[in-house]
Amino acid sequence: MNKYIKHTFIAICVLAVAFACKDSYLDTPPQAALAGSTLASSKNGVNATLIASYKSLLGWTGNDAEGPWGTGPSNWEFNIAADETHKGSEPGDGDTWLTFELFQWSPDNQTFRARWVADYEGIVRANSAINTAKAYLAANPTEKAYADATIGEATFLRAFFHFEAYKIWKNVPYYYETDTDFQKANDQPVLPLVIKDLEAAIALLPANKTAVGRVDKTIATAYLGKAKLYGGDYTGALAAFNTVINSGKYGLVDSFYDNFSVAGDNNKESIFAAQTSVNDGDGNGNNSNYGERLAYPHGDSPYGCCGFKQPTYDLAYAFRVDTKGLPIPVDASTTLKRIEAGASDVLDPRIDYTMGRTNVPYLNWGVHKDSWIRGQGYMGWYSPKKNASANGDQTLSGGWAGTQLSNLNVELMRYADLLLMAAECEVEVGSLATAQKYVNMIRKRAGNTAQGSSSIKVAINAPEITWAKYNVGTYDVAWTDKVAARNAVRLERKLELALEGHRVFDLQRWGNYLEVATAYTAREKKVVPVLNNGSAPSAKNLVFPIPSSEVTRSGGKIKQNDGY
Repeated sequence: MNKYIKHTFIAICVLAVAFACKDSYLDTPPQAALAGSTLASSKNGVNATLIASYKSLLGWTGNDAEGPWGTGPSNWEFNIAADETHKGSEPGDGDTWLTFELFQWSPDNQTFRARWVADYEGIVRANSAINTAKAYLAANPTEKAYADATIGEATFLRAFFHFEAYKIWKNVPYYYETDTDFQKANDQPVLPLVIKDLEAAIALLPANKTAVGRVDKTIATAYLGKAKLYGGDYTGALAAFNTVINSGKYGLVDSFYDNFSVAGDNNKESIFAAQTSVNDGDGNGNNSNYGERLAYPHGDSPYGCCGFKQPTYDLAYAFRVDTKGLPIPVDASTTLKRIEAGASDVLDPRIDYTMGRTNVPYLNWGVHKDSWIRGQGYMGWYSPKKNASANGDQTLSGGWAGTQLSNLNVELMRYADLLLMAAECEVEVGSLATAQKYVNMIRKRAGNTAQGSSSIKVAINAPEITWAKYNVGTYDVAWTDKVAARNAVRLERKLELALEGHRVFDLQRWGNYLEVATAYTAREKKVVPVLNNGSAPSAKNLVFPIPSSEVTRSGGKIKQNDGY
């Protein structure tokens, strides 16, 4: 497979840490680490350090005792705090994540520290790559173009990991390759620093990426738009998104499913993805989609374990459509129940590419069964489907987790995501007609294929489909109401991007998280009784708590988020 990540295990062995911090994981050199001067003596050394930075996109890198849980690139554990997934599994298993949907968040929850360590490990590696490239350039002044491109990639990655940390904690310290004091305060606005780094990266990056999985000006511009959107700069964000759209580099693939298949990896819709591999000589699968491994069907399913990340009843109901194929609102009048195979509900076909339903084919593994659900209804009867490998995909040989670990990429940003972010901006500062066009493009594509039994992709009206009636329509009446348009765009993000790691952060940045979470919980707890044990969401839940261990390590310079 032509992925740069297949060589990551070599790169990790030669990584040099860029900075240190007393009594912290930041000052622990990796095994067999070489000195920065050795790495900087050749392009191979510089490249290895940069590739190690990309490796951190997969999350956990074996650098901390907390393990990988909470560090997956899809952010699935954090999205348990939204309305699209439950913790899943069974009572007593993974209850540190149950607290997320019960709104009982604690700074001592190990998930927060695991993710903090993973993000800052990525930052360490990006800064190391910058310093190594600078040292190489000092010794080889004729290699400026190469060094600049490397620094551009590493600067993008530094921005990316800080942005991920910002999305979770908002108030985080920002580290540069020149820093010498690593007990930094978290008292500076983070988004302007992310934006500044992205702009610097764009100035240095090549117009086109030099290898699969790497970044270029266009990809960095897409993230510049996203960072500006998070900051409420709709005009600036739209300008960046339009640059990407007008580049002609990206488009929607014909089938929604192609975004979640090994055969579809790095297709024209994939703007940026965490590259994975299981054929690189690492028998532990550390370069696979490791962070997703618990989020598969359980029991006698082809994966065997572990039943986490179960889609909610509420999410399933969001895929119901009316006679025109448009979404039926889920509101206070909605009574949730399990949508059985063969039920009379007319559904958006994306439901059965997003979640497993019993007696409906699950990819090409045969039909989903109740026996695949861990806890037998404890948190519902749906299984996660996105990021699950199909029968025939390459998985890791042997071990209880063999079929869980595959070379299926994890999408970090795809073109549909960017179009919907652009549509948001068009609603706020641009054209409702353009926003409507973008949403309709995505909805039209959604109607191209559905999960079949003879094939994973069949026509939505194929005679073999007996378990559902599918329909997905477009908005054909011109949008004239800004509020209605905004709601339609937001709903489309929920449907199109479900289980991809965006939902909780979307709700928090939109400012309607507490409203949505309260209404959702009131509906869902009638079918998932454990939610009755939860606390009411409050203002403190607009941001997650900073790990208490990091507040201590900072010598008090890092201040805890309000309410914790």
